[in-house]
Amino acid sequence: MAINRKCPKCGSTKVQLSNERSKHGCLFVILFGIWYIMWLMIRWCIGFMILLCYDWWMSMIAKSKGKGYVWQSKKWFSNNKKIYYCHDCGNNFRA
Repeated sequence: MAINRKCPKCGSTKVQLSNERSKHGCLFVILFGIWYIMWLMIRWCIGFMILLCYDWWMSMIAKSKGKGYVWQSKKWFSNNKKIYYCHDCGNNFRA
């Protein structure tokens, strides 16, 4: 079940969630390719450590209590940014 977000500009609850992926062009890859690949490897290592040290244990605790758990390491592995769009005023905002 989704959380009802409110627009910070007009206060309306008629907002729509959309995903945004960051895209890089050929010039970016030529100039910063090796650094970007190194950053991705570091980011995946951090996400894997969060998965092993925190998420796995918290999911077991939540499972024993009969509750669900939202995996925190998913933010490190996916490159999606959540952006909300207000249908009343047309404002775009991140939440």
